[in-house]
Amino acid sequence: MVLINKAINEVTVKLVYYGPGLCGKTTNLEKVYSNPKLENKGKMISMSTETDRTLFFDFMPMELGTIAGQKVRVQLYTVPGQVFYDATRKLVLRGADGVVFVADSQSSMRESNIDSLENLRTNLRLNRIDPEKIALVFQYNKRDLPNVDSVDDMTKYMRPGRAPVVEAAAINGVGVTATLRAAVVRILDNLKNKVDTTLHDEPELTAPDMSAKAGVTTASAGTPKLSMKSEAAPPPPGRAPVEVPPVAFAPPPPVAAAAVESVFAPTTSPIDEDPFGAPPIVKPPSAADDPFAVSEAPADASSERQAIEAMLSNTRAMLAALEIAVERARENERTLSERLAQL
Repeated sequence: MVLINKAINEVTVKLVYYGPGLCGKTTNLEKVYSNPKLENKGKMISMSTETDRTLFFDFMPMELGTIAGQKVRVQLYTVPGQVFYDATRKLVLRGADGVVFVADSQSSMRESNIDSLENLRTNLRLNRIDPEKIALVFQYNKRDLPNVDSVDDMTKYMRPGRAPVVEAAAINGVGVTATLRAAVVRILDNLKNKVDTTLHDEPELTAPDMSAKAGVTTASAGTPKLSMKSEAAPPPPGRAPVEVPPVAFAPPPPVAAAAVESVFAPTTSPIDEDPFGAPPIVKPPSAADDPFAVSEAPADASSERQAIEAMLSNTRAMLAALEIAVERARENERTLSERLAQL
């Protein structure tokens, strides 16, 4: 859901990287974030899990120039691909304007790719987002590895339709910027054309179920690498294993940064180094081509103060949840270490 802040003349869009576990979602964002030519960015918040190197939750705002006179900020998110984080994936998808589906090109990952893609469509519908209208880009990652399916074979079972497809080897930086560029272009095209991605027939969204526990569901994506909850091994006497439930976060507010008048430039190197080209020539917006034109009066100081206080409260809640999750993860690590030592 596009957020328009008339007080600072800024529009914020949300892009989510989705896919099965270990497919390269984290690597994509790390490569973008570590790009030395990308200066205006906020702090990346990451949280590794016991079962995978993928981010548990990640937030990275970036300045991407202007559109119709409005500064554009893109928030990048990843979701955990493991099956027992389905509730978290569903929550992070709320309000998404675009999705990058990162598929693992290895032949052994075909079923995981298909399951994760179906899980994406299911969770989009649950969030009242039309899977056929949202800005969607496919990335065929790990093309540098042996035993990968051909692009034609992957296209046959992934069925991307009219969505762009980008070949990538994210670990080497190949295709990372091209994927990001394609996704942002699709999002901005939807904005310019005023595409409504809402599924109005779906029930209204409700508050997330904070009591939901981690576990494999029928809509979960991918193949579990190592479950936090093991049914085969009984817990040691006198000590029960500690479950680590998924933690829901409220999106933090956009981080203020200097406006960068830039656009994506065509990639000339096989390794994407510069995701931005020369400053564009921006035409003065008119009522006919301004997709953000609204008739609302500028926000007064009181309403702006209330908005800032609400965003500050969300940020503090997110930090508190992170601290709780880290403590529970450490406790679970100690429990698993004790169990492993007794084997």
